Amino acid sequence: MLSGNEIRRLISEGRLEIKPLDDEIIRENGVDLRIGSEVAVLLNNPEPVDPDRLGEVRLEDYYKVFRAEHFTLQPYMKVLVTTMEYIKMPPDVAALVAVRSTFARLGVSIPPTIIDAGFEGEVTIEIHGGAFPVILRRGTRFAHVAFYRVEGEPVPYRGKYQGQRGVTLPR
Repeated sequence: MLSGNEIRRLISEGRLEIKPLDDEIIRENGVDLRIGSEVAVLLNNPEPVDPDRLGEVRLEDYYKVFRAEHFTLQPYMKVLVTTMEYIKMPPDVAALVAVRSTFARLGVSIPPTIIDAGFEGEVTIEIHGGAFPVILRRGTRFAHVAFYRVEGEPVPYRGKYQGQRGVTLPR
C-alpha cells in the first residue's frame, strides 16, 4: 500500500494524475474521492438483463440518471455516482476503493471496486443505502482509495470504460 507521501511523489512526477486535486483529499495511506454531480438510481425492474446483450437493452428502463447538488439515499436504495476527480493511473499502480468510515457508520456501503493500473477517467461507484435515509452532497468525501504497486509485468487497462466521464452505465 502506498503512503500519502508516495502518492504525492507520484503526482509531482506526473505519473499519477488526480484532477481537480485538493491537498486535503490526500490522506495518510490513500486518497479520498468526492461525490460528483451525476447520479443513476437503479430501478426495480422485474425483466432480467443479459450482460451479453446490453446493446439490445433500453437502459433507461433500469436506471434513472440525473444531475444534482445533493440527493437523499433512501434505505436499501442502490445508486451509481461519479466522482468529482478524474484519475489517470500509472501502468504499475492499481487501487482499491472503500467507503469512508463516517459513511460506513451511517450504514452506507459500496461493493469492492478496483481501479485498474493504467485506467483513466472519473470513477463510477455503486453506493448502497442502509437502514435510514442519508443525504449525499456533491463535493463530499465519501470514498477512500488505497493504492498498490502491481507486481510483475504490468498489463495496463485498455477496456471499454477508459476515459469515462459522468456516471457510466454498463456497456
